[in-house]
Amino acid sequence: MHSILRLISYLGIAIAVILLFVSGFLFVGWPSKTKQVEYGTTFSRPYAEELGLDANEALKATLDDLGLRRFRIPAYWGIIQPKEHEWYFNDLDLDIQTIGDRGGKVVLAIGEKLPRWPECWGPTWWKSQPRGEQRRYTLNYIETVVRRYRDNPAITAWQIENEPHFEYGDCQKPDYPLIRQEIELVHALDPTRPVVTTDSGELSLWTDFGRSVDALGISVYRVVQSPTFGIWRYWFVPPYLYFRKSLLVKPMGVRNVYVSEFQMEPWSNKPILETPLDEQMKSFDTSQMRSNFNFAEQMQISPIDFWGVEWWYWMKEKQGHPEFWEEAKGFFTK
Repeated sequence: MHSILRLISYLGIAIAVILLFVSGFLFVGWPSKTKQVEYGTTFSRPYAEELGLDANEALKATLDDLGLRRFRIPAYWGIIQPKEHEWYFNDLDLDIQTIGDRGGKVVLAIGEKLPRWPECWGPTWWKSQPRGEQRRYTLNYIETVVRRYRDNPAITAWQIENEPHFEYGDCQKPDYPLIRQEIELVHALDPTRPVVTTDSGELSLWTDFGRSVDALGISVYRVVQSPTFGIWRYWFVPPYLYFRKSLLVKPMGVRNVYVSEFQMEPWSNKPILETPLDEQMKSFDTSQMRSNFNFAEQMQISPIDFWGVEWWYWMKEKQGHPEFWEEAKGFFTK
């Protein structure tokens, strides 16, 4: 009995030492500026239109005024295939062409779960199908999109789903076998381009699907809000934590890590249009924006795709607050 207790004690000490080492490795250090970071953004046409913007003008302004050339564009299934035998690619074609004509590049996101609320974008007609049929339709939609754009030089990578294991939004439970099928399908349809997926930067170990793709995009959120706890700031997370975390998971098969979604707009538990501006400013003002840009410059990770360009443009065009757009412009063009 004494030997068993001694062994348990030794194991406890060993675990404590390992945890202490890992914590020190992740949290202790001095930030330094990263060299040669490539910056980009997510652009969501439905979100721009929800804000009452001309989505075409918003995208052109992002390209021509901010000077960005790297984009993540979601191929929203509910918009692309509104009826079972009806396909609508006009808007997606236009966005990709607008970016490609200016020498830009696109990570095209495909799947049931994609950026922006309601998170899961399956068409209405599909939702009433048995799950087996839903899977078949999902794979058909993905194959249709990949075949349409795989010869387009503006497409540089395919993103499969968006934070697929993270249960958030109007979504079904994560379907792990289907997601692996999606990854394999896209690899087979286009072996020339990397296949990526995404995960929470703070709330995940990154190993669920990170080992199955060529690169893993992570989200970075610095100010969040909940009905229970109010505004919560990740003040204790240093910028180098994400890069060091990537070193820890690399031996587990997570080969490349980049930032697919860096928060650059307010966090709200209601739609932005239903959130008063003074409430929005509590979680994101120009001071927070500058702090986030400074944080991004010190992450030792590239590329970094920012989240919120539609909101910056909305604040400038509809709310009389051009300072966010100008702050971003100053950062990207310096």
